[in-house]
Amino acid sequence: MRTWSTLLLSGVILAAAGTAVGIMMVKTPEPEKVEAAETETRIDSARVTPGFHRPEIRLVGRLEARRQQSMTTTLGADIRDLAVKEGDTVQAGDLLLRLDDFDTRQQHQQAEADLADIDSQREIRQLQQRLNARALSVATAKLEQMQQQATQQQRLVERGLAPQQQLDDLQQQVEQQQLTVLQHQTTIDSHPAEQARLDASRQKLMLSLERAQRAQSDTEIRAPFDGRIASVAVRPGQTTQPGQTLLTLYSDQSLQLAVQLPHDMAGQEHTIGARLTRGERQTELQFNRAEAQMTASQGGFTAWFDLTDGSGWLPGGYARVTIELPAQFSYRVPEAAVFQDGWIYLIDEDRRLHARSVDILGINREDNQRWLIVNGPDLGEALRLMTTRLKNPITGMRVYEPGVDPAPEIAAEAGTTEPGGVNDL
Repeated sequence: MRTWSTLLLSGVILAAAGTAVGIMMVKTPEPEKVEAAETETRIDSARVTPGFHRPEIRLVGRLEARRQQSMTTTLGADIRDLAVKEGDTVQAGDLLLRLDDFDTRQQHQQAEADLADIDSQREIRQLQQRLNARALSVATAKLEQMQQQATQQQRLVERGLAPQQQLDDLQQQVEQQQLTVLQHQTTIDSHPAEQARLDASRQKLMLSLERAQRAQSDTEIRAPFDGRIASVAVRPGQTTQPGQTLLTLYSDQSLQLAVQLPHDMAGQEHTIGARLTRGERQTELQFNRAEAQMTASQGGFTAWFDLTDGSGWLPGGYARVTIELPAQFSYRVPEAAVFQDGWIYLIDEDRRLHARSVDILGINREDNQRWLIVNGPDLGEALRLMTTRLKNPITGMRVYEPGVDPAPEIAAEAGTTEPGGVNDL
């Protein structure tokens, strides 16, 4: 009996709960559906049209001196005077450095004395030759006279009018005179050989004198051309060694810039413009030559440009160079319009964004404003680009520009929690 009472009570409670829930469902109205308004993001934009533009790229190059000379010495001597220091400007022929010339001066004087001695020997030899020629002439005439006497004496002996002894003595005198003539002739005949020996000795002494003169001149180091002192490696009083570098001179009118250009610019070197920039100063560059061969491992190829005005620039340093490429059919767009990795966002007639990937060809400056030169596929003639740097722009996003596009509609109820209206960034 008690069990049935419990079950009956539970059934009544469940029925009452069900009735209450039904009443509540009947009395609670369904919420009215409100159509959400699409959010429009406020932006800035720019309109661009294609044309022929000369993109510029910025690179770093190394300044080199096309004409540079290290001044060395062949002498071991003390430095007496050092007339220049690093950075000095010099003219061709200016004295740069002077070495002690005591030893070289003595060598020069000794060579001059030896040369004077050999010249005197040659003069004496010439005089001896003339004397020998005259002596030969006299001896030959005397020999002829003695031979005539011997012939006459021979006739007298044959006729018995003179003794044989006189004839023998006379013939002996003829033979002695013949020997004298032969000696004079031999001396004369040897003159060319002796003269050649003296000439050879003189030539050797001339070479010694030239070496001494060069050594003497090497004690004074002078500028071979107009330029500037790049470095000084010695100091006054220091003893130099043969072959030692004393100082380095370069011409600031023959500076050049070595810069690595991209592979795709090969063959266009003659058509590009280039300039160095430092503050307000600009120095124009002229193409000189390019690397003759490239390898696949290289990031580009090296080209050399001559500086039209090298004053104020120093070799050995690095400088920023602006390379002006040939004109290309492209777009010149504000720098703010190009997002990371080369993306731009076009705005269509419905004010929706469309992402496009472009190639950045270079930069361009005009009226103190920096522009980017870009190109890419699927770009129309005239473009309207977003220039506001949104954090997460996506294709299809609706935008508007105040004063250009119609103002977006604001939601009817100010207190609505539904998305819609204006997104101000």
